[in-house]
Amino acid sequence: MALPARALDNLTPEDPASTWVIGIEVDLATALALARASTKALLELSPLAHREITAALEHEIQILEQQRDPLSLAAANAVKQYLPEAA
Repeated sequence: MALPARALDNLTPEDPASTWVIGIEVDLATALALARASTKALLELSPLAHREITAALEHEIQILEQQRDPLSLAAANAVKQYLPEAA
């Protein structure tokens, strides 16, 4: 559950919701760092793992691009950086 962006403007450090927002941002940053590290490790593991993770990334990109909304397109572009051709 996310707070609307305009609700975030009125948060003070004492507001319990501000702690919640910070916690969510830390969780998201942690998850993204772990995903990046896992992807990089899988790409280096073996030729089979490299091929499989590349195929999975290409599939995810295709799904995101088909959704055509701005967030999905931005996510697709971010995922593209993990394709071997981009490295």
